Amino acid sequence: MIDYIKLICSGLIDNFDFSDVVIGEVISVNPLSFKISDKLIIGENQTELSRNVMDYVEEVTDNPVYPDDVSNDEDFKRRIKRIVYNRLNVGETVILIKSFGGQRYFVLDRVRSGGGMIYDSF
Repeated sequence: MIDYIKLICSGLIDNFDFSDVVIGEVISVNPLSFKISDKLIIGENQTELSRNVMDYVEEVTDNPVYPDDVSNDEDFKRRIKRIVYNRLNVGETVILIKSFGGQRYFVLDRVRSGGGMIYDSF
């Protein structure tokens, strides 16, 4: 009897479509859409974006007076808002996580071609 239950459970688990990591390409930015394969294109209504692939605003303090004390009022009053332009562009390759069932995708990050490390000089 136990072996029969194990067989049934194994068959059910094999039929589930768990989350998976997939690679896609940005084919449009307004509206945002991604090409996953030759037969599958997903739109922005099927995706959630991480901060790695979207513009966002952050508050920072340049040259803090007390860099080791994040609770001080003097540096807090000197904060400024900075916009980080990080949106996706057509042709970029992205890493997506397909949700259970494959109806929604989480756009995790972009893929840089060529490999290796990037060093920016300031």
